[in-house]
Amino acid sequence: MGVFDGLGKKMSDLGQQTVAKTKEWSDMARVNSLISEEQKKIDNNYSEIGKLYVAVHASDCEGDFAAMVAAIAESEAKIKDYKKQIQDIKGVQYCEKCGAEVPNGVAFCSSCGSPMPKAEQAETASDLLKCESCGAVIQKGMRFCSSCGKPVAAAETPAVESPIAEAPATETTAAEMPATDAPVAETAANESGTDAE
Repeated sequence: MGVFDGLGKKMSDLGQQTVAKTKEWSDMARVNSLISEEQKKIDNNYSEIGKLYVAVHASDCEGDFAAMVAAIAESEAKIKDYKKQIQDIKGVQYCEKCGAEVPNGVAFCSSCGSPMPKAEQAETASDLLKCESCGAVIQKGMRFCSSCGKPVAAAETPAVESPIAEAPATETTAAEMPATDAPVAETAANESGTDAE
């Protein structure tokens, strides 16, 4: 019996130690979490202080900060250029009022209805046409309207003009042809005379 009593006491002590350790770990984890949250607040505040400093003193910052401020300005310019490249690849522009993506050449934003800037339209106007049937804006060189499916008259005009431009060269060649073909015509006449005989 004494053995079982000793074993029971040891089990009880072990259980109490386990509970104490578990509580200790739980308390440590809770406090570490609180420390981590406070550290995030500090990091965010440092970041905001830096952004505020650059916003206020970008042009008159102290010498220690000049290189970092210049690096930030250079990176921001590159990001702006990269975003413009993405817009050009996708064939879109962003609405200044709501930020929605709008196809190039469109007069109004499809999300908020705001007029799109004229400068953007002027840049792309040379590549765009208006469909005579439905009025949709389409790219030059398209043979059919992507909105209504009707043939685009302006796309056919260059194809019609190019043979006319080549016509003088063809007429010159035609004028030279009778002189070159004269022996052939005489041979044909001789053959028909031979047949008549």
